[in-house]
Amino acid sequence: MKHFFALTLFLAGLGSAVPAFSQQQADETSAKKGQDFKKKLPDDLPQSKLLFIKHTLMPLPAERPKDMPRLYYGSRKRHNESAVEANNQLRDAVKDYPYAYRITTQDSVEYYRAQGYKYKLFHTSFNAVLNGTFQGTRGHGMGNNRTYTTTTTWLYVQDLNNHDRYIFDDFSETFIYYYKGQVGMLNKKVSKQFGVKK
Repeated sequence: MKHFFALTLFLAGLGSAVPAFSQQQADETSAKKGQDFKKKLPDDLPQSKLLFIKHTLMPLPAERPKDMPRLYYGSRKRHNESAVEANNQLRDAVKDYPYAYRITTQDSVEYYRAQGYKYKLFHTSFNAVLNGTFQGTRGHGMGNNRTYTTTTTWLYVQDLNNHDRYIFDDFSETFIYYYKGQVGMLNKKVSKQFGVKK
């Protein structure tokens, strides 16, 4: 858990200063557009199989190469540390999800779609640290005049066939590695919408 909080503090101050770099190719279902439905889950979720996407570790040498910017290296290193903790949280948290599921990586989504998995849990900032778009919480001004701006990310279940997104909650982008909370939000919505508790 210490890595999660260390990254949260780091990211809160980092804002948009992270240089752009990409994770392994994200699956194309995130880029394609379907319809957005707010405050609900798909009606057939109890009968469907859901994918939970774990974070992928980035290739990184043990020591920073001289030609690699410190910020770039540090961001990757912190991502890897936080990804390990996030994936451990995910493995524990999904045990309370009451329907069929599988934990996988982004590059395996198409394979599992072909195997009958219909949905995935995702959020709009999943790759934000790695692609340089992370904003998190930013401070503005000094002293008593200091204000903060928080970037919000949508948490949703996405249909892998038509790319519809069922946006059921949101959270601060600062917590993108906090799977315990994200899966908890899903389970709460499942309980409320379908009356199921595990």
